[in-house]
Amino acid sequence: MPSNRGNPLLRIEDIVSKLEEDIVFGAFHPKEKLTEEDLMARFHAKRHVVRDALSQLDSMGLVVRVPNRGAYVRELTPEEVIEIYEVREILEVAAALRTPLPAPKEVVETMKKIQDQHSEAIDYHDLRRVFRLNIQFHHQQFSACQNTKLVQSIMEYAQQAHLIRAIKYSEPGHLQKVERDHRQIIKAMQGKNRDSLVEIVRNHLPDSRDAYLRAYALRHGDTIPNLTGVRAA
Repeated sequence: MPSNRGNPLLRIEDIVSKLEEDIVFGAFHPKEKLTEEDLMARFHAKRHVVRDALSQLDSMGLVVRVPNRGAYVRELTPEEVIEIYEVREILEVAAALRTPLPAPKEVVETMKKIQDQHSEAIDYHDLRRVFRLNIQFHHQQFSACQNTKLVQSIMEYAQQAHLIRAIKYSEPGHLQKVERDHRQIIKAMQGKNRDSLVEIVRNHLPDSRDAYLRAYALRHGDTIPNLTGVRAA
């Protein structure tokens, strides 16, 4: 059980954030039960607070709550993973097509600052900070499309992919590739070549999808699905 070294009087949002990171980075494993008693002791929280936190994690797609049995870490099936990434491509390409080019200077400058912090976190191998800064970077990126409903949908589906993406974090060279991709996104948004922006958006994330499918196949003794012809964001 991960420890809680911070403030013992945590808000529900803080508990959700800490459990989200624990699930994403494997402190809790797929299908592992999250007991209310353990969480109450860890966070010095009342039962209703823990239940509210588990309810939020359920809404985020990280936990499955089973009546009369409790809450379990969710395990996405290969079919769910493929569908999530197909929808992500549709949404993220739509945002790229709506983003004014060159993008507003203030948007690009904010993305650069976030990416500088992201790169620093990679250098220090601070994966939890990398995870959070990656979310901030892409929220800023897609906000430039100036369609709040589209941005909301993109971030909701990105959240569903949290269990998928972090599998690649420990692979040598992956975070450096992410860093290069982010710099290319910034460069494309500073220019006027929309095809270039769409291409990098499309090609940014399929490695994580494929890594999850390989890991799933190893856990279950299955074959890896044939992804020929399947595109991903």
